[in-house]
Amino acid sequence: MPQQPEIQNKSSNEQLLEVASKLLEQSGIDKDDFFAAISALRTAKEQNPNQTDTKKINYIDKTPVYDDVDAFIYKRGDTKSGIWYFRIWDTKRKKAVFRSLKTTNKELALTTAKQLYRDIAGKIDRGERLKQITTDELIAIWIERLQSKVSTTPHRGIVPNTFKSKKYWLSNWSAYIKHLHLDKTPIDIIKPSATRGFCTWLDERPKQTSRRTGSRSREQINNNVNEVIKMYRQVAVKDRFISSDDIPQIDRLPYEIDDRVKRDIPTDSEYEMYYKYLINNYTTKKHNPDVDARELEKRKIFKEFVLMIANTGLRPKELLGVRKSEISELVGKTETDENLVITIRRENAKTGRQRQVISPVRKRLERIYSAYKKMGIVHQPTDYIFLNPNKGKYFKESFGRMIMNNRLKDTLVASGLQEQLDKQDRSLSLYSFRHYYCYLRLIHKVPIHLLAENMGTSVNHIERTYGHINTQLHADVLTSGMGVLTRTETNITTLTAPET
Repeated sequence: MPQQPEIQNKSSNEQLLEVASKLLEQSGIDKDDFFAAISALRTAKEQNPNQTDTKKINYIDKTPVYDDVDAFIYKRGDTKSGIWYFRIWDTKRKKAVFRSLKTTNKELALTTAKQLYRDIAGKIDRGERLKQITTDELIAIWIERLQSKVSTTPHRGIVPNTFKSKKYWLSNWSAYIKHLHLDKTPIDIIKPSATRGFCTWLDERPKQTSRRTGSRSREQINNNVNEVIKMYRQVAVKDRFISSDDIPQIDRLPYEIDDRVKRDIPTDSEYEMYYKYLINNYTTKKHNPDVDARELEKRKIFKEFVLMIANTGLRPKELLGVRKSEISELVGKTETDENLVITIRRENAKTGRQRQVISPVRKRLERIYSAYKKMGIVHQPTDYIFLNPNKGKYFKESFGRMIMNNRLKDTLVASGLQEQLDKQDRSLSLYSFRHYYCYLRLIHKVPIHLLAENMGTSVNHIERTYGHINTQLHADVLTSGMGVLTRTETNITTLTAPET
């Protein structure tokens, strides 16, 4: 009772709060949690469209949209901004949906609300999400899902290089949407027809790489489109951000005859010019008096790497991933003792299938091992053939493709071959020597199915990629009997167009 006068001096609300606090304390309930719960209940009640006493809701100047009593515009009574808002009841999810109309003009607010009504009501009927996301938010979702599938083992997910390519393609799409000034626009608001010019835009946009700038092939551009469409189907449609009718429309570029492989295959004279430079100049002390012995050994290793690609048909990445234990003797006799068997394990194969490659590489391997020994490195069975000597003996890593690519670039320039290629607007890569291997094997009429097996590819791919070579090889068949017809063997009248 001694505190009674103090309580009497307080307002009734204060007294009630104090009493409630003491009761909660005695009950072991945190008062902050209690009052937060009461506030949440009050908010939920205000948003309940089915309550009968609508006068208690903080809606001002309610105006129905069309004849739907559960869809109307209003002003908030707890603000003085005068901004109009739109509210519609989601009958499927049993909750109200609110949107700010961002205007104080009632007529404009009502017009905007009618458009929202049609959009949102349609989404509700179709079961689509009412949450809106931008293009970049969509891309972020898709990249996160792709990243979860990244695997170093082919066909067990997405290999890192493929993931990198997909991210690059998606960055192109993001840049295009920004170009259209639609990067802040939700994807469900963007008209499908607004993006039809993506391919043309990308075709005219220079390609930036670490080595050069240039145009994209139409195949690359259309592959970019494939990834974009896949993203919209797998995320935007499946997660109900849009309907299938809202997938962007993109006018693909017609495929051109792609002669890149043909252009990227060195001719016999170009190949001879290049390998003679590697043997007689690049790797000799006579022509490189200022180059230390260790660097010369690295150059010898690079020389053998390039020539091994040309003699095995292996992909550069596959060859860099070969270990000493994966090279074995050939069962049975062949024309030369040079032949060895190189096993490409499935983890190291682009196709995810293990295969065995037969090639005359014995002396090349001996020269490789010898070069490493001069640098103090002796290969163990589990070591990569092309160990990176810069990593030291405790870092048993192979050379990276970038290192080999850079050496190729430098040697093409130094040999004078790059100057010739530039005049013809041509380029060579490490892959070009795999192409050269295939070209030589076809020239020597190796059965195409055996060649496909050795190269780890398909017969269809060889026919499609190297078809021009096959056509030349069978010129005698294609032209047999031609040029021997005489006039007497030809009915001229049948070749004359009828008179009109």
